[in-house]
Amino acid sequence: MKRLLLTVAASTLGLSVPAHAEHDAQAWPVVIVQGKIKDDAIFWLEAQPRITDDAQRLGQLLIRTAIGVQLGKRTSVLSGYAFIRTDPIDRPLAHEHRLWQQLLLPLSKPGARLTVTARTRLEERFVEGFDGVGWRLRQQVRLQHKLPGQSKLSAVLWSEPFYNMNTTDWGQRAGWDQVRTFAGVSIPLSKKVTLEPGYLNQTVLRAAGTRYNHIANVWLVVRL
Repeated sequence: MKRLLLTVAASTLGLSVPAHAEHDAQAWPVVIVQGKIKDDAIFWLEAQPRITDDAQRLGQLLIRTAIGVQLGKRTSVLSGYAFIRTDPIDRPLAHEHRLWQQLLLPLSKPGARLTVTARTRLEERFVEGFDGVGWRLRQQVRLQHKLPGQSKLSAVLWSEPFYNMNTTDWGQRAGWDQVRTFAGVSIPLSKKVTLEPGYLNQTVLRAAGTRYNHIANVWLVVRL
């Protein structure tokens, strides 16, 4: 039954599911608080616990912070720091420190029913106990479409491939790393708070074989 449910979930996004592939059911609740510091200066605070291994344990915790500049109503640049604690069952506990830079650009006209946004993120990854910096590029394209009628809800679809720019002695391999694809709905709880629940597929590309994580992903975004 579990295999059938995972196959159906993946097929909704057009993903192939080989019989020998590794799968995991996970839950990723995400809380993001963002807003103005002064004038065009902005901040970003994010907490993201990842419940892994059939959604039974805290396998990873990500804390992300940043400051930046609002260049336009829908355009911004950010630069920040992230701490990632990873506790896998079959490998030692790892602590990663990450610097990151981000550019957010609109690809659609203001007021359009279908909003298209591009987010480009560059990461410099440092893992405790190892030398070397892992450079990684992430490119997300997000579609958000207002549902018909008087509903304030919007359908959301986005995809984000990750590309490793180099190889490190702590395990990063140059080349395509993973792809994340999300399908869900955007629910405005107030003018400043939005809830976005949905399904996230994480396809992780590894030399030992592809891994598919099927994730109940819920975003709570607070704009101050």
